[in-house]
Amino acid sequence: MAKVSISEAARLTGKSRTTLHRLIKTGELSTCAGVRNSKMIDISELIRVFGDISAPVTEQYSEQASEQRVTVLDTANEQMINSLKQEVEHLRTLVSAQESHIDSLKQSLQLLEHKKDMQQPQPSPVKWWQFWK
Repeated sequence: MAKVSISEAARLTGKSRTTLHRLIKTGELSTCAGVRNSKMIDISELIRVFGDISAPVTEQYSEQASEQRVTVLDTANEQMINSLKQEVEHLRTLVSAQESHIDSLKQSLQLLEHKKDMQQPQPSPVKWWQFWK
């Protein structure tokens, strides 16, 4: 019969490559050498271990499963996006409040500096002949 690679055998049986490698290692699934000593599996061996192989049913199943995963991922992503949008809006509000607080502190500081300047009396100028004072 025909020989297929491990990847193709995994696709035909609906099993993962890791599962096939584990079965090969334990001796439950036998292999033969292919081109350049690559491991090949005879289709009759796949039928012996896994029963009847029907590729179209496996492909339909995997398409359905991937569609379900995509739908679940889409709703999870949408929830994450909405959550992040809310967080960004909250952070923008906090930044705006901090900026207004900083502006009010700057104005208060300017008023205090101006008030300090107004309270200090101006020293009278010293005459040039009174340099020792």
